[in-house]
Amino acid sequence: MGGTAPALEVTDLTAGYGPVRALRRVSLTVPAGAVVTVLGGNGAGKSTLLRAVSRTLRFHGGAVVSGTVRRDGRPLDGLPPDRVVAAGVSQVPES
Repeated sequence: MGGTAPALEVTDLTAGYGPVRALRRVSLTVPAGAVVTVLGGNGAGKSTLLRAVSRTLRFHGGAVVSGTVRRDGRPLDGLPPDRVVAAGVSQVPES
């Protein structure tokens, strides 16, 4: 390994809406410089994943239950959404 931290690293992320778990222990790594597309059918959890990573899920009635999110090796857990955006993580909604 070259010692470069992944641009984004999600580990064991569980999130949902009340008793419904939309995501269960999702893990993914995005290497530095990579471009990633999230694809899936209606209700597959794409928006929930992006909202959980960007820490905006609570504004949509959901919550991150467990897991960690790191940007360039730095934890984003517990940061308010504006600090997550300042760290370089944001969601651009479809129009």
